[in-house]
Amino acid sequence: MNINLNLNITQTQKLIMTQEMRQAIEILQLTSMELNNLIEEEIMVNPVLEFNEVSIKEQAPETDETTKDETNKKDDIKWDDYFHSMETSEYRSQAPSNYDPDDEFGFEKIFHQEKTLSEYLNFQLNMVTIELTKEEKFIGQYLIDCIDDNGYLIVDMGYLQGILESKEHSINKLIRIIQDFDPVGVGARDITECLGIQLRHMGYDDDEIYMDIINHHIKELGDNQYKRIAHATGLSIEEVFEFKEIIKTLEPKPGREFTNLEGVSYVIPDGTIEIIDGELVAKINEISAPRLKINSFYKGMLKKTNENEDTRKYLEKKLDGAVFLIRSIEQRRDTILKVIQAIALCQETFFFEGVEDLRPLTLKTIADMIEVHESTVSRAIRGKFIQTPKGTFPLKFFFKRGFNQGEEDRSSDAIKQFIQDLVEGEDKKKPLSDQKISEILKAKNLDVARRTIAKYREALLIQPSSKRKEYRSK
Repeated sequence: MNINLNLNITQTQKLIMTQEMRQAIEILQLTSMELNNLIEEEIMVNPVLEFNEVSIKEQAPETDETTKDETNKKDDIKWDDYFHSMETSEYRSQAPSNYDPDDEFGFEKIFHQEKTLSEYLNFQLNMVTIELTKEEKFIGQYLIDCIDDNGYLIVDMGYLQGILESKEHSINKLIRIIQDFDPVGVGARDITECLGIQLRHMGYDDDEIYMDIINHHIKELGDNQYKRIAHATGLSIEEVFEFKEIIKTLEPKPGREFTNLEGVSYVIPDGTIEIIDGELVAKINEISAPRLKINSFYKGMLKKTNENEDTRKYLEKKLDGAVFLIRSIEQRRDTILKVIQAIALCQETFFFEGVEDLRPLTLKTIADMIEVHESTVSRAIRGKFIQTPKGTFPLKFFFKRGFNQGEEDRSSDAIKQFIQDLVEGEDKKKPLSDQKISEILKAKNLDVARRTIAKYREALLIQPSSKRKEYRSK
């Protein structure tokens, strides 16, 4: 066994990620809200940075004499080129001269206090307080606090008796009172009780047969087992079917009509696609990324030759960070704009026609069009939204798996729309099975497997054909 030690020189390629490159990548994948938060933080720690609220139109044009004087003054200052390059990198697309951010319309600027379900129920409880003792009012308030967003009472009687130290009949009295409140069905402890409350309000409380269906045959009713229910209750099949049609009009979650303000969220579109003179025009939303500039006061301090050396070094360091941040934001805007323009080109028929004409699209296709890596496109679309003539969508909405249809391709969303249309137009006595839908699409030159049809149908919250079948008498 020979062991030799040799010294060899080899040439390899490595990508070294500098801190600035990492920052540029992070800024690219930030959402508009995250970017605005970052800018706020940077302005707090970097005195050199400030918001640029001056429009380009408001800036006085430079005359030849002014330019010449400025050049003569800057000959001896090494930061001239730095400032010049920085200034030319500021946002090129400025707001109109009369632009005021406070005038920008947005639903988030409208203050509209919605009543929560709890507030609404407590309001109704206060209306009947005169009929209740102090203890009963306390029990009622506690019960309302135990009702979830869907309108259901989520604690059992044993727990309530232990916490409230009250008798069962006192608690049941308040439960019945709350169950008479609006919305109808609130305060129920399960779906059966919820539907039963609503049926009683409709006048079915005296009909033991229908209440028996709710209490003992609700699952069979959901599975369209009309004959089995008819045999068990003595009703005709037609009567069972008609009763199910009534059940379908009830609200299984009576509390969901109330807005949960904590769950409300707003998105700021990072760009828009508009139809102007029959053509698609892509734009970047200026509101999504505030414009920045270098503070003129600190710029003037750096131009002073007698400035303290420590102060100069501190300002130079802050200036480096400020300039790179401005350039990174500008690069982010340019990349997102290119991605939006490429999407507009690839999905042109969607913006004119609709989801049926949404084409398959991959990250690689867009990356090749704008000459960047796929990972750059992935970061550029992360959490970004776009406002279009068809609505506001996340950018990732436009990247879909495709199916061949002759010389054209169809996206998965287009297939889902085909399925939706077929189910809506089917004969309810003979609903289409997944296999039949697959065969219909195959006749349209779309080869979609039955399992794929089932997956898309479930995603659309469409029941299988056995549960969609309806009975109608001749």
